[in-house]
Amino acid sequence: MNTETQERIESLITANKVVLFMKGTPEMPQCGFSAATIGVLNSLVEDYSTVNVLADQEVREGIKSFSQWPTIPQLYIDGEFVGGCDIVREMFNTGELHETLGMAAPDRTPPEIELSDAAAKVIREALQSQPGMGVHLQIDAQWEHNLRLGPVEGHEIKAESNSIVLHMDIGTGPRAQGVRIDMEESITGYSIKVENPNAPVEA
Repeated sequence: MNTETQERIESLITANKVVLFMKGTPEMPQCGFSAATIGVLNSLVEDYSTVNVLADQEVREGIKSFSQWPTIPQLYIDGEFVGGCDIVREMFNTGELHETLGMAAPDRTPPEIELSDAAAKVIREALQSQPGMGVHLQIDAQWEHNLRLGPVEGHEIKAESNSIVLHMDIGTGPRAQGVRIDMEESITGYSIKVENPNAPVEA
């Protein structure tokens, strides 16, 4: 990395409290990791800066040398390198990112969720076939839901219904209040149905 590129990067980092080096723009992220990191930032802060590394090859390669971190996106807060997408999401869910930004700790109140007997039976059987896994419920900012089995990381919000524990991230917690999970029949058979009273009504 040449001196000019280093000075440009340093200027970008020191001139803004929160800076994200990403692929694309906040309106049109060009990779899933950049989109996920933008989603975290949008839920916490209104004012932050981004740098589209796809528009500047020197910065794209230079930021990797500058931080000694091989991938994009990269988040800086108060001039300090925070990390990439996985680290940012983990810090968000533990509340460490809130602390770094000088914000109050996130609300970790478990939502009230209703799991029908039929859905609980299917999920219980799935858990028995995959020991050590947990049930994860995710509801994103667009109110799309995802129910899956996966490793439990330990920092999730936990809600219990019908003897099933559901794990969710900080963003999902408030969106999941009052959710009902049941089974529904379709042409292809039975599948799990998630009803969310909080989701906006489609016009």
